[in-house]
Amino acid sequence: MPCAAVSAGTPGSRPPAGGIEIRRGYEPGLIGRAAELHGRYYAEAWGSGAPFESLIAREFGEFVEGYDAGDDLLLSAHKAGRVVGMIAIYGRRRLPEGAQLRFFIVDPACHGCGAGKALLAEALSWCRERGFSKVFLWTVDGLPASRRLYEKAGFRVTDRVPDDRYTVLRDNLRFELDLSTI
Repeated sequence: MPCAAVSAGTPGSRPPAGGIEIRRGYEPGLIGRAAELHGRYYAEAWGSGAPFESLIAREFGEFVEGYDAGDDLLLSAHKAGRVVGMIAIYGRRRLPEGAQLRFFIVDPACHGCGAGKALLAEALSWCRERGFSKVFLWTVDGLPASRRLYEKAGFRVTDRVPDDRYTVLRDNLRFELDLSTI
């Protein structure tokens, strides 16, 4: 699973914004960084604890172990040589409800620098290129910046489910995007 930089010359890629470089594929340290970014962000945002961070480490590790560059996508955003964000698309499952967007996170120190927008745009472009007609994701309610980003990209909330698995009761939101109408 080699890592490849996504440059402005790559079909479907976006030029880096704000000193952000988008790379495709696994590289050493991404599993730990995914757990760290999620653990720190959600502890601050809504008081999650070790159960949530452990869950992310396990699930992201399983995603990476089964990663197939032909059917899945893993993108990481780098600034000044440091991983500041990531996004993944489960495509190998070929679910009727579409491709699943997972593990989307940007370091709060980089919010507003364009990393999240670049990651999401590149991921959705990849989904279109692969012929997915839909993309869905689950997130928690109470993250207004994330919600605005998803809704601006065309996602709509289709379900709300209470969940207490992460040490704090939260409502999970399911967002869906119909790529066939865009």
